[in-house]
Amino acid sequence: MLKAGSVPKEADVVVVGGGTTGIVVATRLAKADPRLSIVILEQGVNVRNDPQIINPALYLTNIRPDSKTATFHKSEPSKDIAGREIIVPSGRCLGGGSAINFMVYSRPQSIDFDDWKTDGWRSSDMIPFLRKYENFQDTDPGINEQLHGYQGELSVSPGTNAQPAFQDDFFKACKDVGIEKTADVQDLKTSNAVGKWNMWIDRNTGLRQDVAHRYLFPTIDQANTSLQVATDIKVARILFDNNKVASGVEYLTSGDVKGQPQVIRATKLVVLASGALGSPPILERSGIGGKGTLDKLNIPLVSNLPGVGSCYQDHNVIFYPYKSTAGKDETLDGVLSGRLRFEEAFQAKLSNPKRYILGWNGLDCVGKLRPSKSDVASFSPALQQAWEKDFEPRPERPLMLISTLAAYPGDHSGIEDGQYFCCGPYTPYPYSRGSVHIKSKSAFEEPEFHCGFLSDPLDLEKSVWGYKLQRDIVRRMSHYRGPLQAGHPTFPSGSKADYDSVDKASTAQGYPVPIKYSKEDDEVIATFIRERIQTTWHSMGTCAMKPRESNGVVDENLNVYGVANLKVVDLSICPSNVSANTYATALAIGEKAASLIAKGLGIPYSIQPTAN
Repeated sequence: MLKAGSVPKEADVVVVGGGTTGIVVATRLAKADPRLSIVILEQGVNVRNDPQIINPALYLTNIRPDSKTATFHKSEPSKDIAGREIIVPSGRCLGGGSAINFMVYSRPQSIDFDDWKTDGWRSSDMIPFLRKYENFQDTDPGINEQLHGYQGELSVSPGTNAQPAFQDDFFKACKDVGIEKTADVQDLKTSNAVGKWNMWIDRNTGLRQDVAHRYLFPTIDQANTSLQVATDIKVARILFDNNKVASGVEYLTSGDVKGQPQVIRATKLVVLASGALGSPPILERSGIGGKGTLDKLNIPLVSNLPGVGSCYQDHNVIFYPYKSTAGKDETLDGVLSGRLRFEEAFQAKLSNPKRYILGWNGLDCVGKLRPSKSDVASFSPALQQAWEKDFEPRPERPLMLISTLAAYPGDHSGIEDGQYFCCGPYTPYPYSRGSVHIKSKSAFEEPEFHCGFLSDPLDLEKSVWGYKLQRDIVRRMSHYRGPLQAGHPTFPSGSKADYDSVDKASTAQGYPVPIKYSKEDDEVIATFIRERIQTTWHSMGTCAMKPRESNGVVDENLNVYGVANLKVVDLSICPSNVSANTYATALAIGEKAASLIAKGLGIPYSIQPTAN
């Protein structure tokens, strides 16, 4: 790996960002034409064979406050979230989000791509890219094999410690409230169903399937490539010649605030892949953004694009925790609490290579859910109107996503030793929007970030519905042993929604009694959600692929408007949201971007997967 002092002075293609999309683009081009000189500039560290990265069960260690593999973006305080600041982590290492994410196999609905309303990016165009990178290892006979890929670089499996008893318990509880189980929630169309959740984990090795270990390192190890990678690099801005052609990148060593900027020239193309929170500040420091923003900082305008940094979106979640009857090997609580040391867990892997806790993320169940008619009748007029306009006529569009986690992901020092599980409802199509804009010319000063969470009251109301639905499901499970109270709303005295009274009444009756929420109870839930709602790490939308006159930043070929030889290739280009966690979408964007760049450079790119 290159360091700042050994970065070459020139390359054909300079890729700014060594995360998911940047690595996919760089490695696909390098394989297509080994003579093409490509340099990846990554702000973070090299994580090759790092145990905290490659062992799935350790994933939450990468977003702890002392993590060296994440950047923590702090939002401005907002009244919509009870005056809080939100911390949104993103990957700060080779592999980016793919190296530190939750590894859940989650695909968008096909209509999500159609809703982008962009030629070349419809579902018929994008589904082949979704298959290209997959090595699908789930053998459930109910799954349509035509919808998945089997020769790609990235394995998809149930992991090495999936819990069928818990899954069946959850699915039965869902059926009791009218939600059916399906063999494949990720079939690009299923809605209002739950099912098993596969993982970006190889069933044979039990290892995380990140792009650094599956795309980048194998490519470099083959030696037949002109691809080079520099880590610990902070990109300041993109440089342009007098004709507004991107000609290079100015960078510094990460952390060296007073360092002398260096330059690498790009003879053919600059590819920006720094994410929804990283790409807009680089563009603005380069003179691409809203004229008003740049004029305040005396940055010469290169292209007036007010859409840069606008329309920030994220899915929002609360994982509601419950006490569980599961055994100690059936949750991740031992790993997260420190009761199960890594050395012991690794020995368990060696002694039983087909079933062990390290090759598992604890997320075994998932659902894409729509409300019943009675649910809709209980909505406010505003949410009913939104439902009738955006969801009811489109049965493939869920109102909420839901997942389980076999663990309590918070601080275990203040809770009783034991086993827990969580249920988390989250919004696939938020109406709320935020923004990110620079406050100075310095690459080391954090931008002004407004997360926008719950700024549209419809998202809050959807989250209240999600809370009620998940509670109604989990109290029907045999694994349920009551709430971990610190993670739930506290209802006023005499409330018919109080946990103790509801659980006692249900036990006495021998079945789950209906929960009656008063208007005051609803306000308690809404306040709790404002105080606790968090990111799902699904940042997108800040450099949207839309017409320029509609606040777009890039066109259908990912070219930045008003300049030449500059493309943006990350999740910031999504013009609207997707009903899924975003890793699969990022991979598809990377593959599509690689095909577009290859075509522009006149080098081959095959949409067909290459056998491992």
